[in-house]
Amino acid sequence: MTGRQGRACGGEPVHEPARPTWSCTVCSDGTPWPCSPARTQLAEAYAGEPIALSVDIAELLSVAAEEAGITDPADLYERFVAWTWIEGGHR
Repeated sequence: MTGRQGRACGGEPVHEPARPTWSCTVCSDGTPWPCSPARTQLAEAYAGEPIALSVDIAELLSVAAEEAGITDPADLYERFVAWTWIEGGHR
């Protein structure tokens, strides 16, 4: 993720978080980030490095929790970490 609106491989816009709300900058209606396209883009960007993906996204979890005031640990885990184990090839 670049920190600015860019294009991912294949020409799709990069789905990044709008801070401090942590909603997707591309998806409509305040879709929580990481949205499905962002998860795919992140998994592709970290191909072959699933542990690095999990560690990096877990670090973003704490930032998002503080900035967006998300306090439900289960929601945070499912939203930010759980998918990395599936898409990262761990399950």
